Amino acid sequence: MNLIDIRQGEWPRFALAFSYFFFLLAGYFMLRPIRGTVAANHSEHLHWLYTATFISMLLIVPVFGWLVAKFRRGRFVPGIYLFFISNLVFFAFVFKGDATGDWIQYSFYVWLSVFNLFVVSIFWSFMADIFRPGQAQRLFGSIMAGGSLGAISGPLLTANWVADIGSGGIMALAITFLLVATAFAIILGRFERRQRHDKPAKIIGGSIWEGAVHVFKSKYLLLISLVMLSHNLTATFLYNGLAVLVDQNIIGFVERTRFFSYVDLVVQVLAFLFQFLITSRLVIYLGMPRTAILPPIILAAGFALLGSSLGLVLFASVQVAQRALNYGLLGPVKEMLFTVVERETKYKSKNFIDTVVYRGSDVTASWLFKGMMTAGLSISQIAWVYIPILGIWSIGAWHLGKAYTRLKGRLESTTG
Repeated sequence: MNLIDIRQGEWPRFALAFSYFFFLLAGYFMLRPIRGTVAANHSEHLHWLYTATFISMLLIVPVFGWLVAKFRRGRFVPGIYLFFISNLVFFAFVFKGDATGDWIQYSFYVWLSVFNLFVVSIFWSFMADIFRPGQAQRLFGSIMAGGSLGAISGPLLTANWVADIGSGGIMALAITFLLVATAFAIILGRFERRQRHDKPAKIIGGSIWEGAVHVFKSKYLLLISLVMLSHNLTATFLYNGLAVLVDQNIIGFVERTRFFSYVDLVVQVLAFLFQFLITSRLVIYLGMPRTAILPPIILAAGFALLGSSLGLVLFASVQVAQRALNYGLLGPVKEMLFTVVERETKYKSKNFIDTVVYRGSDVTASWLFKGMMTAGLSISQIAWVYIPILGIWSIGAWHLGKAYTRLKGRLESTTG
């Protein structure tokens, strides 16, 4: 049996998408352990950093909507990447490890949180635009595996080199990888144009706010938002809790950065195995509804463990499981969900959900965590609070999977 079900004529597009995502996530995951260290250094201020990130998202989303409405995909995709790369050049010069000023650390944390969501959201909007639903079921898990290989390489490079070349050197290396990713985005766009006999992709047009308005009018998009909200409430608790435990147990910029690098490495190895070997087969054989409810059911068991016992290694293990399921299973499934909607939704509404809804849920979860800690609850006690949220996530995921199956059937019957 073939590991990847790639059919005639699909190899060039798949190889370009795979390489593009590899370099994109390699660049990002070189930087992520540095953000983790900033979070541990300032764990008592994380709720404010989440709030600043959310406000930044609110300011940027209308700009993105304007770019999508006015420019073709071949211009706004690489243009946005180059904008963020230019920002990273600045941080490469001013970030100096433990000697970095607090406001530079805060700014980097917020910037990387915005960068991650925008560039990855744009990648998957692009993929949902060029792959049909049936192709997405077969190929998205494997394309995401390309990203996981990059996400394995990134933290491994950071863990091994941060002591020698410092944070500035890591950022310079990330810039190189991100420039290569941008080049692949341009090449893939030109390949798609040639496939259409040099007919450029249409300008999407419309209002800059249409994507947000459409989310609140669509039951399907509201279900996607509910699933993302439920996931992010649990994920942010695990992120904040781990930052607190690392702050209590590990000392020093290099040591903390190495710890977060190895956590990222284990996550991405597990995610790669899911993406390359398991996810597509689960969706095909179990169907979307049964596949979609697996992450919350598995995580409910992990949260019950945290409620009963607590330690840095156990807590990190549950966070590793959550993130591996997110990247390896939930992520590919979420991107498949957008292959059955119209083109404007794939870019505008998807980006609104991936940024404002995503970071809005982060802010909510972070303030809840801060409030419960201030009220005197232990991290173990807080874990029990999230069990009902995981139940809501399961119910929403089941109905969302059913809705996807109906939309996919209608689309295939009309394009048949």
